[in-house]
Amino acid sequence: MSFLNSIALWGLLAISIPILIHLWNGKRGKTIAWAAMDFLTDAENRVSKGIKLENWLVLLLRILLICLLVFLLAQLFWLGNSGTKEKKIAHVLYGEKALWEEFRFEIQQAIERGELVILADNSTKEITSMEELFSLENVSNSNLQGTLDQLPEDLDSLILYLPNSNLALNSDFYSSPVLPSFQIGEASDGKLKTQKIKTKVNRIFALNEAGILDSVNVVEGENVTFDFSTKPISVLIQNPNGESQFIEAALSSITEVYGLDFQLTENLDSANLVFSNKAIGKLDPEKLYFFSNFINYPESDNQVIFVNSLDFDESELIRNGQLPELILEKFLRHIGVNRKSTPLNSNRIADRFLLKPKNSSPQKFNLNEWLMALLLGTLLIERYLAFKQRI
Repeated sequence: MSFLNSIALWGLLAISIPILIHLWNGKRGKTIAWAAMDFLTDAENRVSKGIKLENWLVLLLRILLICLLVFLLAQLFWLGNSGTKEKKIAHVLYGEKALWEEFRFEIQQAIERGELVILADNSTKEITSMEELFSLENVSNSNLQGTLDQLPEDLDSLILYLPNSNLALNSDFYSSPVLPSFQIGEASDGKLKTQKIKTKVNRIFALNEAGILDSVNVVEGENVTFDFSTKPISVLIQNPNGESQFIEAALSSITEVYGLDFQLTENLDSANLVFSNKAIGKLDPEKLYFFSNFINYPESDNQVIFVNSLDFDESELIRNGQLPELILEKFLRHIGVNRKSTPLNSNRIADRFLLKPKNSSPQKFNLNEWLMALLLGTLLIERYLAFKQRI
C-alpha cells in the first residue's frame, strides 16, 4: 500500500483529541444529590483515586474515524504485486538481414532473456531463435504502425532496430504503446534506392532530399520504377459539387506541371484514388483514400483525413493553393516513391513517435470508495452509541 499525499498523514496526530477528551471527562466526574449520603462511612465516601477510561468502545470508534478521514485525504491505494512484476520488453526489427547481422549479439541476448522479438510487417510471428530469424526473407517496413498496434499495451520498454536511412520510416508520425529507443545501423539500407517516375511529358522525376518532385537524368538502359506515361490514374470523387470542383482543379494542376494523367471514374473497384465525404465500409489497402469533413483519426497509412470540407470557405489548403501539393505527396508516398536516402537523426525520429493513451493500470487499486463506505458506517455506529450513552 502507498499514499499519493503522504503529508496528510500528519493528521493522525489528531487521534490525541478524543483520548484527551475522554480522560478529562473521566477525571471531572459528576455530583449527584442523594439523601442517604450522610449514612455512608468515610471509606465509602472516599473519592476514587486514578483515572479510568469510560466508554472505551466509543473512544475506539472516534479514533478509527480520524484514521479513516486521514487515509482518505492521503489518497491510500494498493499497488498489488507491481513490485515483483517482470518487465516486458519488445524488440521490433526492420526487415533487412544486413541489419540483423549487425545487431546479432543484441538480438541473441534478447531471445535468451525471453523478451519479445518480432519483425515489422510480421508482428504475429515471434522470433525464438537466430536460425529462425535468418531463415526468413526480407520484408518491407511499410506497415510499421500496424506492428506497433499489435504490441501489448503494458510494455515497459520498446527497442526499434532501423537502418541508417530516412527511407526506413515512411510516415510522419507513429503511435506507440511506449516511447521507443533506437538501434540504428551503421550503413544505410542498400535496397532503399530512389524511385524514378516517367510521365506522359516524357520526363523522369524523382523526389529530392527536401521531398520535392524534381526532374532527373536516367542512365541509358536504366529502367524507371513507375511508368505513368501511358497509364492514367483512376480517380473516384464522391464529394458534393462544392468540393469536387476544387479537387478536379487540383488534379488538373498536377497534370499540367508533372504530366501525371488522372481519369475520373464512377467505379469504386477500379479507382486508385478515392475522394469522399462519407464513410466507406472496408478499405482496400491498394487504394488511397481522402476523406473530407471527418473527425476520426486515420486508422491506416492509406487514409488522409481533412477535418473541414474541401471548399474555399472552410479549407485553408484550398485558399492557399496547397491541395495539389498535398495530394501528390500522399499519392507518391502511397505507391512507394521515397525521398533521397539520408542518414537518420535519433532526436528527430524520436519526435515522430507519439505515446498511445493507456487504460489505468489493473495493478493499481484506489481504496477511496472502500474507505468512504467504512467511514460512514463507523460514523453511524459511533453516533448511535454516543446518543445512547449520552456522551
